[in-house]
Amino acid sequence: MSDAVELQIIVEGAEAASHAVGLFNWLGLEDELRGRVRPQRRAPEPGEMGASVELLTVAVGSGGAVAVLIQSVCTWFTSRRTDVKVTINAADGRHIEVDIRRAADPAAVLREVAEQFPAAVERHSES
Repeated sequence: MSDAVELQIIVEGAEAASHAVGLFNWLGLEDELRGRVRPQRRAPEPGEMGASVELLTVAVGSGGAVAVLIQSVCTWFTSRRTDVKVTINAADGRHIEVDIRRAADPAAVLREVAEQFPAAVERHSES
């Protein structure tokens, strides 16, 4: 993984916009992610009145921020009671999907992260 990668986080489900804001605030509490997460407005779908914030962009380096991001998302899910899904996409096509059921087993999600982003997880496990 290169020094800087920009990941997009898409929040889907009931009240996705409010969950995206909650996730944005949550991720801002992580030292390694602070200042790297920005909300973005997605284009409105046909029939919608306007754009909403359901998309976050995270600039991560190769120092383990991807693993911190995934662990934080899994922890955030533990306080959710609604059916929300978060998809984390890299520009090169790699992606991870997390929902309430998958977040219950963060080790399994982190194994998938290790497959998708091996350099980020190796550096994280060394620290």
